[in-house]
Parts: sequence; C-alpha cells; structure tokens
Amino acid sequence: MGRHYLQALQSLGVGQIRVCSQSEDSLESLRHVAGVTAKSGGYQLLDWTPSPSELAIIATPTSELASAADHLAKLGFRNILIEKPVSLYSTGIQRLAEAMQHQEVNGVCGYNRVAYPSLIELAHRAKSEGGISSCNYTITEIIKEDWEDRFSPDELARWGIANSIHVLSMAHGLIGAPESWDGHRTGSISWHPAGSVFVGSGVSERNIPFAYHGDWGSKGRWSIEAHTAAASYRMCPLEKLFRKESPIGEWEEIPVRSFAPEVKTGIVEEVAGMLSPSVAQAIPLVSLKESVSLTNYAESVFGYSPK
Repeated sequence: MGRHYLQALQSLGVGQIRVCSQSEDSLESLRHVAGVTAKSGGYQLLDWTPSPSELAIIATPTSELASAADHLAKLGFRNILIEKPVSLYSTGIQRLAEAMQHQEVNGVCGYNRVAYPSLIELAHRAKSEGGISSCNYTITEIIKEDWEDRFSPDELARWGIANSIHVLSMAHGLIGAPESWDGHRTGSISWHPAGSVFVGSGVSERNIPFAYHGDWGSKGRWSIEAHTAAASYRMCPLEKLFRKESPIGEWEEIPVRSFAPEVKTGIVEEVAGMLSPSVAQAIPLVSLKESVSLTNYAESVFGYSPK
C-alpha cells in the first residue's frame, strides 16, 4: 500500500515527501526522485521531527500498524493516517485511540473504500431522494489459492477484519453504525475456523433496516444495494454505481470520475481529506473511535473474540 500512498501524494502536488521502509531495496527507485527523502531500517529507527501540520501515513504489515502509530505520535506527529484495519482486534484499536486522544493526535483509519467516488455519489443522490429506506450488502470473498502463502495465519483466521470489513465500512458509512442486529454462522475453512457462511440483519443508528450475507464457499462477490423511495442503487463491483427506477427496469450505470484514476481508487480522496479540513467535509474519513465500533461489529458478524 505504501506505493499507492506515494502516488497519491505526488498526484496532489505535495512537494516534500519522506519515505521510510524496512528494506533498502524497496527504496532504490526513489533515490533520485525530486522531493522524496528515503530512509531504510524501519519505523523503529525514525527520529524525524515533524512540522506542526505534517501528515504521517502508516502502511506497515498489519501486525505493526498500531506500534508504528504509537511511535510516530511520540515523535510529535499530530495528523496520522493508519492503513486499515489498524489492528485485528477491537481492543487493540481502543488502546491506541485512547492514547492518541490523550496526546491530541488526529488518528484516522485508512478505509480507502469509504472515499470511493461511487459511494459518495450514491450518498449524495440518496440524500436528494429523501434518504435510504433500507440496505443490504454481500461479504462473500473471492478466495485465492495462494492466500496461505501470501498472508499470515493470524490475518487469515480473522480475514473478516483483515479484508471483508471494507464492505462493512462502506455500507454503514451510508446508513450509520449498527444499533442492533442478529446473525448466524455456519461452516468453516481450514484457515478460517470461525465460519464460511454469514447471514444476519438489524437496524442502524439512523433507524435504517439492513441485512448482510456472505458465503465464502460459493460464487458471489462483494456488493452493496441501497434503496430510496425513488430508486434502487447497486455497487457491484464496488467501484461502479448502478441505478434503476422501475422494479422491472434494467440497471443503468451512473458515470463516476476519480480525481486521479491512475491511483488506487479512494486513496487520493482520503489523503486529500487528511491534508485539507475543507476537503474532509466532503470526503468520509473513519476515526479511530469509529474504527473501534466497526471492528467490534465485525467480530460479532464473523464470530471472533475481541481479545
């Protein structure tokens, strides 16, 4: 993810960028890039003194995200964007959130998909149509055969937080955090003993009914549907938005544009929101406090222990 954040900063015209990586080899291509200072050895060796408004972006392996954020906060950074999920455990995010609140740090979790232009467009249209009346979303994973080689056992055992939580962040960014819900789980996968089929429903804090479904052994994929009195909306794939006004009508795609389409979708938007308070008013960002609530909900959906 680090290279995506670097591309985002460059596309936004940030003139001075400092990059830190564990590996010297990964920095080789940056040695002669104008405006980029590179340092190897890992975040533990950092002794940079930040300017008052400097943004820190953390994209380490998942197991080191919270520790890296804590280190940068102690160095004096007060504006920190931490790649999702911050921690695989809600209690870990809670501890970091409390520490950063005490240090007056603006800590934000990098759920880039909540900044998707498709989601922002849906939210705008739904508001103009009187609001969302109901929502359903799918959390079925497209499982790859090489996952056990690419990801750690800890990440795979809590894959709902490591990955599927993206869909939860988007859906509940639209309708509000879950207020009450009931869910059921069944099945298992060798690397995910908590379950393979997840179904449930509830009501959000905005009194919007919702339902979710995931069957990791079947052939579905991530999706979100939201409904208003005027139309139904579908995001599948999540980068695209479709609309229909008639129950027997066809889904029609709504064109959406990204500021920098060459960069991973949502990354430029969330970075811009971190750099500019005025932009942040239009771009959804997920605070650490909100991330605690979201992760706690995911633990319930997928059947994980919070500790």
